[in-house]
Amino acid sequence: MYRLIPGRTAAASMAVIAALCAVSCRPGPPPAPVTATMLTEPIPLPDVTLIDKTGREFTTDRLRGQFSLLFFGFTHCPDVCPLTLAVLARMHADWQTPHIEAPGVVLVSVDPGRDDPERIGTYLDNFDSGFQGVTGSRLAMDPWLKTLGVTVHIEQRPEGEPYSVTHNSTVYVVGPGADLVAVFSPPHDPAAIAADILRIREHYLTAEADAAEPPTSS
Repeated sequence: MYRLIPGRTAAASMAVIAALCAVSCRPGPPPAPVTATMLTEPIPLPDVTLIDKTGREFTTDRLRGQFSLLFFGFTHCPDVCPLTLAVLARMHADWQTPHIEAPGVVLVSVDPGRDDPERIGTYLDNFDSGFQGVTGSRLAMDPWLKTLGVTVHIEQRPEGEPYSVTHNSTVYVVGPGADLVAVFSPPHDPAAIAADILRIREHYLTAEADAAEPPTSS
């Protein structure tokens, strides 16, 4: 307990109490995500030039200024892709955090031979028309694949025969600086993703504020 010193003005006493509270009452670090894995340091995404679902050029800069979820897949995927996109669509539909936008969702098709912009757009309309879809040659998307550690294997079949593409089901969280900040590994749950996005956002913004704060003089 702190005792007011006789003779000290009320204003001075309040200043002392405020200073003590600034030290002892400072909030702790934001809560850690429950299901997502946060990186100790964000990893900047390299520049790429892809094509979005409307046929427009899509570069890494399009990810700046918001939180985004990247998912690598393809429209002929029989299970992992539709299940994951359905979870992300449910997360968007159930989003109820005032004044904070739900993260953007970007499907990166790793099957450019079959997934042209029109097909990607039609496919995504089955889940959420607001979702973005992009694709490009393997050479064009390789910088992202290598940086994120995405493994893609396209089955070799005679030309004209149906084939499949093997890929992972990780969802990558990209921060407003176009940098990888966290990952969601399966199984995915819409409520868990929504809750962790808010925790990841708080960590990211806190780190940004700390980095911008001028050093204190000793």
